Amino acid sequence: MTTEPTPSAGRAVAGGDSASRIWRRISFGRGTQWSFPQLGLAVLGVASAAVFLQSLWQASGGFDPIWWSLVLVPLVTITYAGSGVPLAYWGLMLVGWFVLTPSGSFSAWSVPAALALLVGHSAAALSATTPPAGEFSTRTLRRWLRWILVAALAAPAVALLADTLGGGGLEAGPAAYVVGLGGLSIGIFLLRSEPPVQGS
Repeated sequence: MTTEPTPSAGRAVAGGDSASRIWRRISFGRGTQWSFPQLGLAVLGVASAAVFLQSLWQASGGFDPIWWSLVLVPLVTITYAGSGVPLAYWGLMLVGWFVLTPSGSFSAWSVPAALALLVGHSAAALSATTPPAGEFSTRTLRRWLRWILVAALAAPAVALLADTLGGGGLEAGPAAYVVGLGGLSIGIFLLRSEPPVQGS
């Protein structure tokens, strides 16, 4: 593993000069060089997967330890952030939730799991907006955080709705699936149609 300082484009200052700052990039052997922000997003994906699996562990009462190996996938597949791999990965995690939790049950652990899924998938999507050695402007990070916050507010709302429907004599499981998948579909459609792109 080697690290190299790389000058980044700075902002213009008085007199027409530009103030640039030095940031580091890392290469593992002769492979691709990665910036610290990009590696940070990969670590965030791993942490999100760990939170999701811990929530699933609590909601299901335990599962085969082989599922814990999925924690490393966001780090191993970092080069595929711009492909359908992250979507397929989190889709597999959702399938695991439906398969491993008791049928027709509803758990409060679904809220942190939904938030972990949101943060993990958003980290991969944000990573795909720049090259591996690239960095992100403050404006871009603010915009992404704003969208993530809006989407995150939906998780407890859906949980409360599912709990209310369950208290009304309806099965919470199917109702929660319909409401949750509907909201997820709308959110993905909006983000794919108008992604929070990097400002110029």
